[in-house]
Amino acid sequence: MKRRLIIEGERVQDIGYRMFLLNLASEHDLTGFQARNVGRDGVEAVYEGEKDAVRAFEADVRQLAPEGARVERIRFEDYDGPVKDIERFRSYFTTLQLGKMIEVGLTMIHKQDETLNELKAFRKESIQNQQLMIQKLETISQKQDETLGELRAFRNESRRNQEIMIQRQGETLEELKGVREDLKSILDRRLTALERDVALIKERLGIR
Repeated sequence: MKRRLIIEGERVQDIGYRMFLLNLASEHDLTGFQARNVGRDGVEAVYEGEKDAVRAFEADVRQLAPEGARVERIRFEDYDGPVKDIERFRSYFTTLQLGKMIEVGLTMIHKQDETLNELKAFRKESIQNQQLMIQKLETISQKQDETLGELRAFRNESRRNQEIMIQRQGETLEELKGVREDLKSILDRRLTALERDVALIKERLGIR
């Protein structure tokens, strides 16, 4: 007995539906089986076997599905075309899946290589940025050293200037003291002379 089924739904492809149907057909001892994806949302299978086995297979197809499948409709109909031997199809399908796995693996390796290259480029750029930062820090450190040196020189010069000012203030103070003594001596002499003149005038005037 030959039959065909068509499964349609939002998610029936790329989730292992064909392998699921193949294993289910093997469990029911079907002699012929082949499956393919149709369109963007369908899976088609043709199969062959004893009538009871075919009916039991179809009953399970109605009730079971791969994990994650989203099935909207399942149609069964008679079929009179060719059907591959189930083991031949299994060999073909396994080879096909292995080829896809290899392709996916190669794609992953290629992406890993790209990621590795990006990481190498990022590392190189990071090292360059770190070197630039180190250079800038060294420049800043050098400028800080220069500034510190200038501050020390300014402090030393300020101290020297303060010492000179203190010394000059001392000298000026001594000079002022000398001037004060001179003024006092002059004033004393003038006062003595003035007193002498006053006394002389009083004597002449007969004033005692």
